[in-house]
Amino acid sequence: MKKTAVALCVAAALAAATFVLAQTQTPPKPTPDPRIDKIIEQNEQILKNQDDIMKTLADMKESLLILKRRTS
Repeated sequence: MKKTAVALCVAAALAAATFVLAQTQTPPKPTPDPRIDKIIEQNEQILKNQDDIMKTLADMKESLLILKRRTS
């Protein structure tokens, strides 16, 4: 009977310790990497420039079509 009680107490203590340890451990927070922010900013700038270039090309194409109509 004593062995069973001791075994149960040890098991309960281990379970309680495991629970407390699991509650106190927090996953490490990732530190923000400034290189990623810089790459994102560069990507946004590239996309903006791409849009500007596409608009300019569309304007040039339209101007060329008008010029071709006038010279025909």
